[in-house]
Amino acid sequence: MKRIVAIVIVAMAAAGVIQAAEFGTNPNPANPPTGTPYSPDAPNITQSNDPATVEAATGVSCNDGVAIADNHFLRRFYLNADHGIVVQYNVTSVDFGVESVTGTGATAQMDLYSIASGAAFTFANMTQIGTTSRVLADGTALAIENFVVAGSIVDPVAADLVVDMYWPDSDTWLGYPGANTSGETQPSYLASDACGLSEPATFASINFPSTALAVTVNGDEQVVPTPTPPPPSGAAVPVPSLNNYGVLAMVLLLVGVGILVMWRRS
Repeated sequence: MKRIVAIVIVAMAAAGVIQAAEFGTNPNPANPPTGTPYSPDAPNITQSNDPATVEAATGVSCNDGVAIADNHFLRRFYLNADHGIVVQYNVTSVDFGVESVTGTGATAQMDLYSIASGAAFTFANMTQIGTTSRVLADGTALAIENFVVAGSIVDPVAADLVVDMYWPDSDTWLGYPGANTSGETQPSYLASDACGLSEPATFASINFPSTALAVTVNGDEQVVPTPTPPPPSGAAVPVPSLNNYGVLAMVLLLVGVGILVMWRRS
């Protein structure tokens, strides 16, 4: 009898430890960091009303309360429609908010994609144009992290830009993306197979309508050379002229030729 009771107690304890992964905010928000406030470079593009602030207990990730599951945090930028960009756009880096990281080996991968304008927002419709990854430090809190990553949207009228901060499944750390409640001009998205969301979906669709990821894309439009206009019809064609050094060189050349001719005749 005692053995049966002991087994039941152990089973109940194990059930309390093992949890299914689900979307949630940080139950233990970090203290605000000290130092110089973040200020995004200009001119760049963002959909965040406040891209410089990360609020505690606002970011949402798929996890089991102990370790992180697979997570994609995404934004889709309509370069032409929202930002008036009509020539090639070259990304140089991305500033992405991180609310908290607890533990070691927190690998964050920053991916850039192109997607045809008007296409459904699915991973199958996205083409990777740039990627980088690095490890976020244990204890990172309420920070804007810069990821140096390059990629180009050649035709912003025909294609949109997608930015995706991907966190792979791990049992060594727990984290939440940086967000705030200041609003956004386009929705933030997330996806996670572990939480049953295989394609990008808005935070509002999973009952977190106030969560707006803090993201800024740093980049530039391709410089298009201004062509030299042709001369107007009927205009006189300018005659090339020599400066003083050119005239002197011409005189010396003629004198040299004359001396050479005279020398040969003699």
